[in-house]
Amino acid sequence: MLPMLYEALLVCRQRLQGGGDGRSSKRLHPPTPGDERVLNLLGPASRQAVTDATDQIGDVPFLAVLETWSQAVSEERALDHVKKNVTAMTARLTAHLGWICEQPWVVDFNEEIRNLVRTVEGITMTRPRKILLKGVRCPSCDGLTMFRYHPGDWAAECALCPAVKLDERDYDALVMSQVVGLQGVKS
Repeated sequence: MLPMLYEALLVCRQRLQGGGDGRSSKRLHPPTPGDERVLNLLGPASRQAVTDATDQIGDVPFLAVLETWSQAVSEERALDHVKKNVTAMTARLTAHLGWICEQPWVVDFNEEIRNLVRTVEGITMTRPRKILLKGVRCPSCDGLTMFRYHPGDWAAECALCPAVKLDERDYDALVMSQVVGLQGVKS
């Protein structure tokens, strides 16, 4: 997922034609050539640690977040460092995810990666959308509360029953059983 988000971020480097930021076309200064949030996330990280809250403006760059965690895993597990490449760093972190989950810093890791994903999804407009599945009843609570995320891993979920997550086959079977039930009611 992270490599795809990085690619989507690269596509967003240019500002949309026509500005689209809602401000007046009469400015004292010309606008930046690209979206500042994107340029910040794609830019290089500071070579030294940020010492003052005013030193860092915006989010930590994408590659810097991955590199920091990838290096931490490499150093603590006595592994060679991987290239500063999204795919290589993501593969390193994914391969050691079980071990990462046992570390005392796992909460910080989770928070930083989650914030990175949310920020990039917001900028690139790739955040999964929640779509209500009209007319489909939950097999557990019988409510019309079934939905899916697009794109997403599950075919259907219930908004009220967190345990109800149906794959494509189970969702198709649920819909067919409800259609058959409706046909029986009409006869």
